[in-house]
Amino acid sequence: MIRKQTVAALVLGLALMAGAPAPGMAASPAPAHLALVIGNATYAHLPSLASCTSSANLVTASLTRAGFAVTERLDQTNGQMSGDLAALADAATHNPTASVVVYICGYAMSLDNRPFLLPVSATIEHDADALTEGIVAKSVVDLVGRSGAPGLVLLDAVAKPNATAKLSFASVSDTGPAQKVAFVAAAMSAVPPAGASDLATGLSNLAAAPNIEAGAAVKSLQQLMAGKPGIEFSVRLPAGPEWLAENPAIAPAPPPPQAASTAPTSASFPDEAHMTEADRRQIQAALLHLGYYDGQVDGIFGADTRAAIRRFQHEIKAQMTGAITPAEAGRLLAEDH
Repeated sequence: MIRKQTVAALVLGLALMAGAPAPGMAASPAPAHLALVIGNATYAHLPSLASCTSSANLVTASLTRAGFAVTERLDQTNGQMSGDLAALADAATHNPTASVVVYICGYAMSLDNRPFLLPVSATIEHDADALTEGIVAKSVVDLVGRSGAPGLVLLDAVAKPNATAKLSFASVSDTGPAQKVAFVAAAMSAVPPAGASDLATGLSNLAAAPNIEAGAAVKSLQQLMAGKPGIEFSVRLPAGPEWLAENPAIAPAPPPPQAASTAPTSASFPDEAHMTEADRRQIQAALLHLGYYDGQVDGIFGADTRAAIRRFQHEIKAQMTGAITPAEAGRLLAEDH
């Protein structure tokens, strides 16, 4: 259910996501890869899900490094989620070379064998309220599929407490393969601990590869999640090989094996004064992934990031300055891979 938004805001949002110039802005090339990341953590009527913030931050940083133009949204209402999904599909439709990834973390529930995603504004007094308060999970897959772009939809879903029916995404995965869209869902029976989820961590590792093929990504995630307690894992493969990043026909040949690590070194990673926002996000994502940091991956080295750097420096027996050197950055990123 998409609620009314102002025409000006919707036009601006579609223009930015589709790569079209907004009023007063110069035109720029449309990105080849598009992603929407939603982390719903602060619910009005349900326990908070801190892990969804950390997971969304990690996925955003990982997909950004992989070359995706990522729109990250936290704590979204029904109308906001629906509007962002529609804008993403429209942007992909207007960019014939695009591939699309959607990652959503938050509560969900099942009603009449259909899973519904719950925005932070959801008020569920009776199970039937999901029809008006939630978003049908299959509609997300269908929306991405209508764009015609290769796609991967990932749902990190926590079962709504005290729900009548068990949360399951089997009805989505059993409907047969979409033409170009793969689907992955982790249905967790209990609120997970703080920190990035297993699914978000797995996606982050996949995004580090130079080429990402949807079917191979699904199988890799399926293998990673096999046997995880308290998680029902559902998948749906695309009809054929669909490349989300790069193209096997034009991708550069992999470099020959090297004995030494190819992780960033002091010679290849800049000092803080010369870091870009992407560099700082990469540092924060590595600190988050390794357990030193639990804040947002926003490219801002605030007090929490400085404290995380000091914890890492203590671990490697370096001077605890809170400012990371190029050599320390190289070591941190090497440990993250």
